[in-house]
Amino acid sequence: MTTSQSITSIHRNPIALLDAEWARMVYSPRVLRTVNSWGLRPTPFTSLDEVLVAIGFRGAKCDLAADQMLAQVVRHAATDELAARIVLQRVIPPMLAIARRRGHIRSIGYNDALGMVLSHAWEVIRTYPIERRPAKIAVNIVRDIEYFAFVRGERRRQQFETGAAIHDATLNQRSADLLNHEDPYGSSTGRSHSEVELAFLLQSAREHNISEKSRAIFDALTTQTLDEFAAAHGITRRTARGWLSDAANELRVRTQCAA
Repeated sequence: MTTSQSITSIHRNPIALLDAEWARMVYSPRVLRTVNSWGLRPTPFTSLDEVLVAIGFRGAKCDLAADQMLAQVVRHAATDELAARIVLQRVIPPMLAIARRRGHIRSIGYNDALGMVLSHAWEVIRTYPIERRPAKIAVNIVRDIEYFAFVRGERRRQQFETGAAIHDATLNQRSADLLNHEDPYGSSTGRSHSEVELAFLLQSAREHNISEKSRAIFDALTTQTLDEFAAAHGITRRTARGWLSDAANELRVRTQCAA
């Protein structure tokens, strides 16, 4: 099931390339054997388009059955490229909407905005934390793609220019630009932008080889509030803030040195 967008050049339009790839896969016996081996439903699928419909492609916004089946596919996507490719096809329509909207807002044009969206989609799908975010999965994936494509990059630039923004973001679990970020896919069960930011900080901490203590602090704060962290370590909130400040400063210094 391909997108409905008009395609003028298959060689220049990435969505056309994805649609062409999907058309080659849709009835592939080998592909369908793999999909049916996942046990998504009692009866086997006869095409990938059936799978798309079953996981909510162009369906109702609140379809519990489709969401549950999508959850199964996303679990496979962490280790199976075919599953990730199916999820990617599932979220193409909202990704196109993001590209149109962001391309206009930023005056960068649709094509450049689409490129930014696609450059983050695969990683977001492959690393989606399904156990922590088991509901409204398509909505959450799309939100994360938009965040990483258009919000995080600007935020990182501001962070490293001001020096203290990483510290403030982790201490407060929020920031003005994230709180004001337009969310057209609003989901009460979705992961907050502060959680996404903390996950990014933890990833950066690992990439830049900061101390074990600092990594442990970022890791703990992806699941705990500052008060909970302080209680777990038998320290005051003020001391916890000091630990976090030291960790944030270490990450900032190491990141600047690597830049």
